[in-house]
Amino acid sequence: MTSLETTHLDRHDLTASQVLLQRWACEHHGADAVVEAVRAMPGHAGISLGFDVVHAGGRDPLVVRVPPAGVRRSGNTDVLRQVPVLRAARANGVPVAEVRWFGDDERWFGVPYLMVERLPGGSTLDCWEPIQPDPSDVSAVFDQGVEALAAIHSIPWREQLTGWCAPRDLRTEIDFWLPILAKATNPDWQERAHRLRERLLERMPPEPEPAVVHGDFYSNNWVCAGDRLLAVVDWEIAFIGSPMLDVAWLCMIYDPASWGPTRRAWMSWAPTPDEILRRYEQAVGRPVEHLGWYRGLAAWRMGCITALNHRLHVEGRHVDPTWDLIVDSFDAMLDSGEGLVLAD
Repeated sequence: MTSLETTHLDRHDLTASQVLLQRWACEHHGADAVVEAVRAMPGHAGISLGFDVVHAGGRDPLVVRVPPAGVRRSGNTDVLRQVPVLRAARANGVPVAEVRWFGDDERWFGVPYLMVERLPGGSTLDCWEPIQPDPSDVSAVFDQGVEALAAIHSIPWREQLTGWCAPRDLRTEIDFWLPILAKATNPDWQERAHRLRERLLERMPPEPEPAVVHGDFYSNNWVCAGDRLLAVVDWEIAFIGSPMLDVAWLCMIYDPASWGPTRRAWMSWAPTPDEILRRYEQAVGRPVEHLGWYRGLAAWRMGCITALNHRLHVEGRHVDPTWDLIVDSFDAMLDSGEGLVLAD
């Protein structure tokens, strides 16, 4: 299929993608609009392209997000589901990119699409790479990140997100990941993950007050410029549930005890879980309870996600070497999570 015949955006064929974006731009900005600087955006899921539209009114830097072609559009593959939560987040002081365009008209890209403003920064604190960022930048950005997380958890979802998502209780959240784990092919990983699940069920804490949960809140999903946090991105798995899951996820990502030797060797720049917890408690003005149990829940989620995504990687269906790095930590992650549950 040539670029002129393609009907879907493709991060690996930017020439073909530019053809589609050019058609869209002429329809929405006028016949003289020109699309420039099309490039694949960083990330480990979905199809996300940055581009500029030059038109009579100026230059619009944008990011377009679309689901893969041919998949069922629900949950993280329903890009339009992000629109209400992004707007609610922005209205409540959470730094997010402004929603500029969206629609389910498939004549443009063969699937629904979401376009947001492209901010001048980037994902500069990549925790899957051996970087050594400026310590003062890290401290400032994490302060802002935890404040943003507190703001996310304070969104009045009952008023502003009516009908957007039914709240998940803790048992529903645990069982949500069972079908993901079932798609894995490593029986040892499955057995190990199920043991952690049993510990979680045995020691489940009281149900918390539900809140908006980002679901994948860590520095790779922050757009930064130096010591400033410009936006929280990647909202595709956001839901209503326990806000402690976001806190526990953030602590797990930056806890050396949860990771194998390869990644542990370059984690010295990140704040410790105790520092993250202290910042969050200051931001929300109350102590956190049962963090150990929630750390175990975070490990359960990450274990299920890793078991599936590494399979897709090695089978060549979604190649991403990051999963080789994460698999190196599978046992450490689940062992740490189980120990924290038992100690909670």
